[in-house]
Amino acid sequence: MHPWIRRTLFGLASLVLAAATTFAGIIAFSAPAELPRLAAGDTLPGTESWNRVEIPEVRRVAARDGAPLTYRLYPGRADRAVILVHGSSGSSISMHKLAQALQQAGASVYSISLRGHGGSGTVNGDVSYHQQLDDDLVDFVQATGLANPKIRRSLIGFSSGGGFVLRSASGPNRANFHDYFAISPYIAQAAPTTRPASGGWVSVAVPRVVALSILDGFGLPWFQGLPVLRFATTAKPSENRTPVYSFRLAAGLQLARDWRAALGRIDRPTAIVVGSKDELFYAERYAPLFAELNPKVSVVVEPGFGHLDMVADSKACAAVAQLWQRLQ
Repeated sequence: MHPWIRRTLFGLASLVLAAATTFAGIIAFSAPAELPRLAAGDTLPGTESWNRVEIPEVRRVAARDGAPLTYRLYPGRADRAVILVHGSSGSSISMHKLAQALQQAGASVYSISLRGHGGSGTVNGDVSYHQQLDDDLVDFVQATGLANPKIRRSLIGFSSGGGFVLRSASGPNRANFHDYFAISPYIAQAAPTTRPASGGWVSVAVPRVVALSILDGFGLPWFQGLPVLRFATTAKPSENRTPVYSFRLAAGLQLARDWRAALGRIDRPTAIVVGSKDELFYAERYAPLFAELNPKVSVVVEPGFGHLDMVADSKACAAVAQLWQRLQ
């Protein structure tokens, strides 16, 4: 081999090795930063006045991999079912007041804890693959008997759970529900509705996310159990709180990367409601966004309410329940 060819190959190999080392370093050492506790996203207002006797016990069904899926049941009409999805870091108990309002409006409410939260799955803050939350939702409907064609099914979610509702409404399993309702939903980091860092609620390990996304694009789901999101809470991992998300859990909650096209695909009855004083998202930007991408999705702004008010304030919860009734 000619010396200049050897030198060229050696140089290329050195560049590849340096790039791989840098790439590995980004994945290994880029982690979500600690944040100061954010009261607007961390503590539900009014919880000290809850009547704990009214909170249903946790129930469980099994997912296809045998892992538990936990939920709380608020029984109502047998032919009207709502599956209720909590927001980021939460669990089924955080939706208690809204579940009660929907129950009073006539629904049988299944307040679920997504895998990685509230005792669902096997690891706090993690899933096994991107689509596992989608599969869990299918499994939950089957395991609880909600697939009965006589039951009208609604999927309602709050904040990140609202984003998961929109993901479901635009995804391959969208026929599993008759209608969808997203409360103060997270759309995407680049969406005009999202405040910087979601109003200080979330820290993102951006270099790690980019590196893992590149690997994922090549069909290499490596290192996806590493944390990429940290929330502004002092809570530790527990049955009720999930302060850190892995890459694959975060990806499984969100809309597709081409989220604009995904929102445009929604063809089931779908509504969005957000409080006018939301601290994490720009309430006034939802209506223009959906007018552009999918005018069939209705948007309501409830005056005077902040982010957590929408699932904790009795007046806001009653307004949400009334809006749900209009979808029926």
